Amino acid sequence: FKPELWSTDSPYLYMLEANVLADGKIVDTQRIKFGVREVKFDKDRGLLLNGKEVKIKGVNMHQDHAGVGSAIPDGLQVYRIRQLKAMGCNAYRSSHNPMSPAMLDVCDSLGIMVIDENRLSGISEYEISSLKKMIERDRNHPSVILWSAGNEEWGIEWDVKGERIAATMRDYCHIFDPTREMTFATSSGPTVEVPVDVAGYNY
Repeated sequence: FKPELWSTDSPYLYMLEANVLADGKIVDTQRIKFGVREVKFDKDRGLLLNGKEVKIKGVNMHQDHAGVGSAIPDGLQVYRIRQLKAMGCNAYRSSHNPMSPAMLDVCDSLGIMVIDENRLSGISEYEISSLKKMIERDRNHPSVILWSAGNEEWGIEWDVKGERIAATMRDYCHIFDPTREMTFATSSGPTVEVPVDVAGYNY
């Protein structure tokens, strides 16, 4: 079996039907869209999508809109992503919380790469549980190319505490999803970038 590969130019999706059987009868069914692609970050060549060098031309956007706030109709999400694609955009960093499943579906179907961002940086049970929920919910989306463990955490970006927190969150990202790398969006503080897979500097 040689699958059609998902890419920004050809966002090919498959449909998986999962059935739960009891006594030989189907008692539950779920249909899951997914895509097949390979994502690698190389220190010399940059992002490789299915072995090809791809320049990330993206935006960092809050998932809200004038007039509707964060209660965005699905059709408006489709419109926004189509407008971004028409401008030459191929990537979207969610800020500063996980994207809605509907938004990820749009990015899957239209070929937009996503950096899916966690809301809370830390290593408490609650913070790691939140990270796990995001990853487990979103890891079947081919559009997601990186997990972001946080954004502009000024209180930890300039001391060793930040390095330890980022390292622990990196390890949990790899446990919850060993197929993707992680990043951290820093406002210039260096310590949280030491342990990450892919550095992320704002401004």
